[in-house]
Amino acid sequence: MKQSVEISERSGVAEARRMAQRYASDLSLGAEREDRLAIVVTEMATNLLRHAAGGRILLQEIPVQRAGAAAEGARRLMVAAVDTGPGIPDIGRALQDGYSTLAPGIGGSGGVGLGAMQRLADTFDIHSEPGGGTVVCCSFGAANPQLAGVDLAGFRMNYPGEIECGDNWTARVRDGVVEILVIDGLGHGPRAAAAAEETLKAFALRRDKDLVTLMENLSEDVRATRGSVAGLLQIEAANNRAYYGGIGNITAMVAAPGSATRRLISRDGRLGGPARSLQTEELDLRPGDTLILHSDGIATLRGIDRMTGLLRHSPGLIAASLMRDHNRGRDDACVVVARIARPEV
Repeated sequence: MKQSVEISERSGVAEARRMAQRYASDLSLGAEREDRLAIVVTEMATNLLRHAAGGRILLQEIPVQRAGAAAEGARRLMVAAVDTGPGIPDIGRALQDGYSTLAPGIGGSGGVGLGAMQRLADTFDIHSEPGGGTVVCCSFGAANPQLAGVDLAGFRMNYPGEIECGDNWTARVRDGVVEILVIDGLGHGPRAAAAAEETLKAFALRRDKDLVTLMENLSEDVRATRGSVAGLLQIEAANNRAYYGGIGNITAMVAAPGSATRRLISRDGRLGGPARSLQTEELDLRPGDTLILHSDGIATLRGIDRMTGLLRHSPGLIAASLMRDHNRGRDDACVVVARIARPEV
């Protein structure tokens, strides 16, 4: 299924709404939530045409590996509208009731406005800069979007012209530890997608707790595929600690406003290839630290520690912004963002 819809003409509005409804149906989000989703996506897409001369709608299921009722409780769909238009000069005013960016009936949305979109979505976030465009990110699904104390989200996009994406990711919880795996199947298209999918299946069956052992066994499990590069992040939210190990060119980093970005080490090689000596990097996390993993379809992120405004937003909005601004456009692309949730006071 497509992960994004380009909005350059009115037909894109209907396509985005249909794609969102397909995701909602596949995730069994329910009729009432599906109706709210349709309204929000229609408004998002129509706003892109009216105010930004176009843009893109990103859609991504949060791929949490759980079983039975636990899986149903974790189902969540992320939707983002990204553009490089003029921006919104006064977001506070735009979010007020009675303020709509659309005339009633345009695009079939009823001109519900950003404030209504905020109420219709289960989570809502917006970031806009004058002359720098706008990103709106919403989620629909799980009442508590956190996973064992970790807030995470991600988006991926196909190689241009392909219908399958060779980049993929998943998350799961074991004994209070959140594990996030980002994969880039070698190449692009169906064979790369198949390699990534086989890696996800093998990961779901693996129960090794040691990160290095898990990655080494995972490599053995996928020898029959063309191979993939991968990064595995284990987060212990209760201890403000994380562990990372990677093989191949998955980029991983820790960023925080005003602090130097820490780039994590991956070893050369690929899953399914010759055995490599892997190494685990241990991280002591501070409040507000943001963990970012991405494939080589995303250009090198420089100066992200200076993006103070962006880093204060939700992981979903950060991921959507990075996809908009740093997607190379000549490969599959994937970016995942995670952060230990701040305790409620």
